[in-house]
Amino acid sequence: MDLELRLLRSFAAIYEEGTLSRAADRMHCTQAAMSMRLKLIETELCETLFQRRHHRLEPTTKAAELYARAVGVLAAYDEMISATRSQKSREKLRLGVPDDYALGILPRALARLGPDNGYDIEIVCDLSANLAAAWQHQQLDLALVTLAARPADSLFETELPLRWVFSAACPPVPGAAVPLAAYPEGCVFRKAMIAGLERARKPWHVQVQSRTHAGILAAVRSGLAVTSMAAGTSPEGLCEIEASADLPQLPRVPVSLIGRPGSQMAKLLLDELASMAGTNVVPLRA
Repeated sequence: MDLELRLLRSFAAIYEEGTLSRAADRMHCTQAAMSMRLKLIETELCETLFQRRHHRLEPTTKAAELYARAVGVLAAYDEMISATRSQKSREKLRLGVPDDYALGILPRALARLGPDNGYDIEIVCDLSANLAAAWQHQQLDLALVTLAARPADSLFETELPLRWVFSAACPPVPGAAVPLAAYPEGCVFRKAMIAGLERARKPWHVQVQSRTHAGILAAVRSGLAVTSMAAGTSPEGLCEIEASADLPQLPRVPVSLIGRPGSQMAKLLLDELASMAGTNVVPLRA
């Protein structure tokens, strides 16, 4: 048995409409053609599928069984054709972002990109130094990084103001050593906090060290430590301040985008950073 799709659709139309004339109108054919299709189906199946009852076609038990399976087959076929016709060629984009930038900067850029953007995006979160190394090994297409020295392959760079961040329920104790939550040695944010406290002659110690933003936030939310983040990127529920009697003003930190030029994602990140910095972002490569 091999029912062609047109016959299966015609059977479903007859079953749902209840008459040959309405099914023919739905399938854009004559009533005679619809009657012939029904005869072909019944001949192929060696079964009577409908009984005539007062100007209507009443389905038999066999018709009900066939219909239950036919609707699934037709739906799967229509979904397959729709997906094939609507599928556009998509570009794979491997984007590297530190955890804190992924939470504080990236969502706004992705929202502007929109869902129908032509990209299949892989987001890699890691320390800036590791992201820069991944770009060098061609494992990323774009990477947003904060490094002590400007990367040679920067598309653009700017500086973002740095802010102290702590739990509103557990602010720093006046006069006490400032407990820090920081990324490992080499992190620009860590260096900026320590340098600022040293210049102000404020005692400090690294209370919590973590390679992930989740670890840093856990320490800060608990009130165990304070940290620093780019202005405007701290999560809700935490205090973000420029300075206080015990927390000196911090310097601006460099942010660079490295990778392949010309992508829409690069432009959106540039626009987002320019808005956050409040100053012009310097394009370094077209």
